[in-house]
Amino acid sequence: MKSSEVPVLIVGGGAAGTTLSLELARHGVEARTVDRLPEAGVTSRAIVVHARTAELLERIDERLIGRYLQRAIKNKGYILHFVDGSGQRSEVRPGIDFTQIDCRFPCMLIHGQSDTENNIRDYMREEYGREIEWGTKCVDVSQDDDGVTATLVHGDDDNDRELVRCKYLVACDGINSRVRQTLSLSQQESDYSGTVLQNMDVFLNDFPDADDYVHYCAGTDHFVMVVKLPGGYFRLLLSDRGEAADPNITPEQGFMRLVDQHFDGVSLGDLVWHSKWESWVRLADTYREGNVLLAGDSAHVHSTTGGQGMNCCMQDAFNLGWKLALVVNGQSHPELLDSYEAERRPIAEQVIWAASSLHEIFMGHGKDIAERAKKINDQVFLDAVVGRCSGISYTYRDYLEQPEGTADLAGPLIGDRVADIDLGGGRTLFDLTRHCGFTLFALPGKNRETQRAAQVLGDFASRYVDLVQCHMLEPSAALAAFFGTEDNDRLLLIRPDGYIGFRCLVKRADQLETHLKSILIVT
Repeated sequence: MKSSEVPVLIVGGGAAGTTLSLELARHGVEARTVDRLPEAGVTSRAIVVHARTAELLERIDERLIGRYLQRAIKNKGYILHFVDGSGQRSEVRPGIDFTQIDCRFPCMLIHGQSDTENNIRDYMREEYGREIEWGTKCVDVSQDDDGVTATLVHGDDDNDRELVRCKYLVACDGINSRVRQTLSLSQQESDYSGTVLQNMDVFLNDFPDADDYVHYCAGTDHFVMVVKLPGGYFRLLLSDRGEAADPNITPEQGFMRLVDQHFDGVSLGDLVWHSKWESWVRLADTYREGNVLLAGDSAHVHSTTGGQGMNCCMQDAFNLGWKLALVVNGQSHPELLDSYEAERRPIAEQVIWAASSLHEIFMGHGKDIAERAKKINDQVFLDAVVGRCSGISYTYRDYLEQPEGTADLAGPLIGDRVADIDLGGGRTLFDLTRHCGFTLFALPGKNRETQRAAQVLGDFASRYVDLVQCHMLEPSAALAAFFGTEDNDRLLLIRPDGYIGFRCLVKRADQLETHLKSILIVT
């Protein structure tokens, strides 16, 4: 049997595995990514790149997000269509609005999953020479005190096996994760009962509002989503009590029976793709067992409503990638990896809440349609849904320490997301954070401490070379609007994934020093 060694083995080359592969490549970590499929998927599947994911892609490289902006359809939000038992139609326009979120991408980018993943793979190949190894299955995993041993099978030949020794293995191999099952890692499980789900990518004739909105259409016993995709055809998603799955009717008949209840004069054109599947809720009890970690669908699965699944998977990878890189490169303590589950599992719980809440409104078949529609008039509920679906409202503040005095400062807390603020002169905040390390900013207060702040920044820059980049920011209305104002200058540490890692007054730089020493190893 062949044998090999690699610091990190990633099992699964989908959204999570591909994103993690890129993050490790950016940090200079040697890694292999394998996938059991013979080649990359070619179907659209997940179709939304939400605002927070777009931000993270933009922070890597403006050219990378440019690939999405060239092809994606910028979608404003959801128009909600309801039909009651008597056939009476009603409409909420817009029912869920993404145009007001605090982000440079106040929209949903409609973009097929195969293209989303391929954009990252192409960029990774061009910039770092990394590839996904297709047609390679991981059939066994074992651990000892020093690392992980994985058994790979190449192609269809069960005798073509390879033992791979790695320090860390990350399972990105989906809802039926072989790695998770091999290690007997338990998960919470529930089902959305009474629904049958089907996708159809098809050309439509005479569909209204095609370019600007996703259309969510619900009746007492059915739901159908309609959205235009790049390429000119439409994604239709159907959920009912099983009528459309009747073998005596065609998929086209099943879909049009529902479309006709909400729209007049719409007809089907050529069919591109059709699929059926079931919807579940799954959440792993732990994201880590020794040196094996779970990411993406191997850790959590939920309703497709709201389009959060692929985005949550990719954001898992962004969170894990920089932490794993620091540990593998000997720049941080292994305990840093414990923060991955501590931060991301609660986010998965919130994602499940948002997806399940929307699922109950639109796919709660048999429940009174008027009662289900009431929540759409609750602005607090809508704001929570938009914030969580877009990813903009997700924060780690509740899972991170807020040392004495830091929580009292103005502006976002430790663990909160940082927005891409316009700094003037053609620069934005993300321009200064577009690297793999931490970024330390000195924020000006009303009583400027320029000399002292510059001295502190210089000291950190000299001692944390290649790990922390330092910048003095000039006062501006945009900075004050997001970070608030204080009498004295502040220090703001931005993590590699764009969240606040620490903050304190310049005169309390010792607090920042304590924090950095707790996570970084400086030789």
